[in-house]
Amino acid sequence: MMTKRFLPRWVLATTTGETLGFAVPAATGTVMAMVAAPPGVVYVAMIIAGAVEGALLGLGQWWGFGPTRPVPGRAWVGATAAGAALAWSIGMLPSTLGGLDPGSPRVIVAAALGGLVLLASIPVLQWLVLRRVLRPSWWWIPVNMGAWSVGLLWTLAPSPLVDERTPTAVLFGVYLLAGALMAATVAVLTGLAAGRITHTLTHDHAHSPAAPIS
Repeated sequence: MMTKRFLPRWVLATTTGETLGFAVPAATGTVMAMVAAPPGVVYVAMIIAGAVEGALLGLGQWWGFGPTRPVPGRAWVGATAAGAALAWSIGMLPSTLGGLDPGSPRVIVAAALGGLVLLASIPVLQWLVLRRVLRPSWWWIPVNMGAWSVGLLWTLAPSPLVDERTPTAVLFGVYLLAGALMAATVAVLTGLAAGRITHTLTHDHAHSPAAPIS
């Protein structure tokens, strides 16, 4: 059974990591807009910023697992950073390419497939690390895809409230708040699944002391 300390620690650590992480692409995007950087430069900059976001999220989650951390920190952080970079590379394509017809069947299909890959990018790469120590662990993927599909809605919320006349500081603050709400949502919705991982491995190790975790 999950300890009383686990869920608060997971939510706090994951929310903090993702909030700090999201501030990096938020700040990067703001700077790119201020200097009117060309689309190609913005695309690369945002992918790099996304990788930093993922690294901070992964670090927060790894700490959130607690003393029984089931996976090596370097592998978990690296997988999360790579997944976030992939997600940003997909998410930035529409604004980078431009001129896309949203009513085109090809664009609709591509957007749907791209959205699925975007949502799966982080959990799939994390699962590749997790499956080394826990089988089956495939359920980590749909749980996280569902959590991110809900959490990402917060990043769309500011759009009707801001425009090109919005002061830069206000724009950054609004999106940072949206990022914090996204982070908290994902943290809460993945908490039980993360707790299941630590409980299962702790139980298994208690009955099999020689079972490796790294």
